[in-house]
Amino acid sequence: MKLKKFLFSPIDHSPVTLWRIVFGLVMVFECFGAILVGWTKQVFIDPPKFTFNFIGFEWLQPLSGNGMYVYFGLMGCLAIMVTLGYRYRFAMVILTIGWMGLYFMHKTSYNNHHYLMLLLSLMMTLTPANINLSLDAKYGIVKRQSTLPQIFKWQFLLLFLVVYVYASIAKWYPDWTSGIVSSNMLGHKKSIPIIGWIYSLKYTPIVVAWGGILYDLLVIPLLLWKPTRKFAFVISIGFHLFNSITFQIGTFPYMMIGASVLFFPPATLHKFFRLKPSDTSSTLEYTPKRKSLMTYGFALFFVWQILLPLRHFAIPGWVYWTEEGHKLSWRMMLRSKSGNIGFRILGADGKQIYHDVHGDLTKDQYRTMSTHPDMIWQYCQYLKTVYGNDIEIYVNSYVSLNMHKHQRLIDPNVDMAKAKWHRFKHEDWILPYDFDIQENE
Repeated sequence: MKLKKFLFSPIDHSPVTLWRIVFGLVMVFECFGAILVGWTKQVFIDPPKFTFNFIGFEWLQPLSGNGMYVYFGLMGCLAIMVTLGYRYRFAMVILTIGWMGLYFMHKTSYNNHHYLMLLLSLMMTLTPANINLSLDAKYGIVKRQSTLPQIFKWQFLLLFLVVYVYASIAKWYPDWTSGIVSSNMLGHKKSIPIIGWIYSLKYTPIVVAWGGILYDLLVIPLLLWKPTRKFAFVISIGFHLFNSITFQIGTFPYMMIGASVLFFPPATLHKFFRLKPSDTSSTLEYTPKRKSLMTYGFALFFVWQILLPLRHFAIPGWVYWTEEGHKLSWRMMLRSKSGNIGFRILGADGKQIYHDVHGDLTKDQYRTMSTHPDMIWQYCQYLKTVYGNDIEIYVNSYVSLNMHKHQRLIDPNVDMAKAKWHRFKHEDWILPYDFDIQENE
C-alpha cells in the first residue's frame, strides 16, 4: 500500500519533538493564564446555579469552591512535564483527559480553538514526541531516537489543512464577504492605542474580510511548498499578531506561529535552534500489523474530520441562525449575535410562575443562551427540575444576527417543557431565518 509506505518512511525527529515543546508551552500558558486573567473564575466559579454542559454531559460539573483553580493548576504542571518531555506519555494522557473534561464541562464560552487543542492533545498521546530533546531520552526512560515515521508529522499538517480550509469556506456568505461582520467586530476597536486609527479606515473591514478568506484557504499549501514557505511564514506572523492584538483570542495565534516548525525542513530547524544533525540510521520500528492498524486509523480519522463539518448541509435551516451543525465545524468568528429572551412558565394548575432568570445565570451565560437554541432547551430542562415535570414553558425570544433586525428564534406556541433535542436533526421549534426582513431593512 503506497499510503502505508509513505506514512511510515523515516524522517528526522526535530519537527515533531520541537512541536511537542511548542504545544507544551502553549498549554502551560493556557492553563495558568486561565487562572491569572480570571477566565477560570468567570466560567467555572462565578456561575451561581447552572452550568451549560455539552448535552449528554450534564453529570460533568465544575469542582466546588476553589477546586477549579486546583484543576487548572494541575493541568499546567502536566503541561510543563510535556514541554520538558518528562514522563511524557503519562503527563500527556492525563492532560488530555483533563482538557476533555473542561471542554465538555462548559459551552458558554465555546471556542473552536479549544476543540482544536483537544484533537491535538489526543494526537499527542499517540505520538512518540519524547524520543529526543526530552528528559525521558536524557535519563533513559525511553530510547533516544533520531528518526520516526512521518505519519506523526503529517497527522498534524493535515489537521491544520482541514481546519483552515473549512474556516475559509465558512466565510463565503454575504455578511462576511461584504465586510459587514468584520465592520461590526472592528467597531469597538477604534479606541485601541497606537493602531486604533487602522480600524477607522474605510476599507479596513473589506481587507480584513477577504484577507481572512484568502489566508485561511492558502496558508497551509503555501507553507508546504518550499518556494513560498518563508513568505507564508512572515504573513502568518503578521496575521496572527494582528488577530491577537485586535480580537484577544488567547494562545491560539502563538500556537499556530509555533506550529511552523512542522513545515520547515530539519536542516533549517537544526541551524535555527542549534541542534545536532540526526543519525538517519536510527529509526523506530513497527510491526506490519500495527502499521496497518495505524494507517486505517489515520484514514478513518481524516474522513471523519472532513465529513463532520459538512453535516449542517443535511439539516434544514441556515446554520448561522439555527446553530445546528455549527460546533466542531471550524466555523470561527463568523457572525455576531445579540438577543433577549423571556420564559412564561405555567404550573400544573395553569397559574403563571414568576422566575428570575438572572438569578440563575451570569451576564455571559444569559447573553450566550439567549441566542443559542440548544442552550435555551437545556435551560428549560433545568426549569423542570425546579418546578416539576408538569409545568409548561413558552419562550419569547428575539435575536439579531450581524446587527440586522431582531427576529423570533423560538416558536412561542411550543411548550418547551415537552420539546425534544436531536443531535443530527432539525428542531421544528426553531423558527427559520427570514431573509426578506433583512433585505427590506
